[in-house]
Amino acid sequence: MIKAAFFDIDGTLLSFKTHRIPASAQQVLDSFHEQGIACVIATGRPTYQMPDWLFELGWDAYITLSGQHCFDAEGVYRSCPIDPDDVAVIVDQVAQGRYDSLCMQGENSFVNRLSERVVTAGNNAGIVYHEEPFERAFDAPVYQFCAFVDPADEHIVTDAVSHSLTTRWCDLFCDIIPANGGKDLGVAATLERLGIDASEAIAFGDGENDLSMFSAVGTSVAMGNAQATVKAAATYVTTAVDDDGIYNAAKHFGLV
Repeated sequence: MIKAAFFDIDGTLLSFKTHRIPASAQQVLDSFHEQGIACVIATGRPTYQMPDWLFELGWDAYITLSGQHCFDAEGVYRSCPIDPDDVAVIVDQVAQGRYDSLCMQGENSFVNRLSERVVTAGNNAGIVYHEEPFERAFDAPVYQFCAFVDPADEHIVTDAVSHSLTTRWCDLFCDIIPANGGKDLGVAATLERLGIDASEAIAFGDGENDLSMFSAVGTSVAMGNAQATVKAAATYVTTAVDDDGIYNAAKHFGLV
């Protein structure tokens, strides 16, 4: 019996075309609420990069910044920033011009440069980035960086950091998160808080950063627009986000 459902945002809950939730996915959320199934956001975004209307949909908890910052109505129950030594490495590499980067802190995010690649990534997600001196990364704990590098160049980051790892959900950039981070740990912390077993949870995702989340639940759903590795790891592959993917998966499992 499913008691909790975890939803990635971009490419899963939100269409890249409309930046809205399809009506059929909203129908699923409404049905889950009626059945008492806990609904949880599980995203790489920080809260301040989520559209205001998203918070009005009755979420039981939020797993943000790829699992590094998790909270519910009672407060924060998981906080895992990047090691300060690795923050210094990333800031130095950006200063050297090795790549452009987005820095995400608890209350603020900024990029070092609004390059064409950075702007394109923001447009794809419906987010407007802004520039700040990148040394501001030292002003507050950093939960995630985005390094705008091709997959073949990702080693520039991984070869230099000691306490972090990379994951990605598109070719434009990779996410840099703590080595002891990931959506799976956010999911585990949330399930423990809710008193729900992993076997009673379902997760919906489309990107590489959802793979760890899939490993933390009993049932996993890859969207039809998901990366091949994500589809291969999923319990079930549904249709694309714009083709009622969430609804069709929920119907397949008898949840609507």
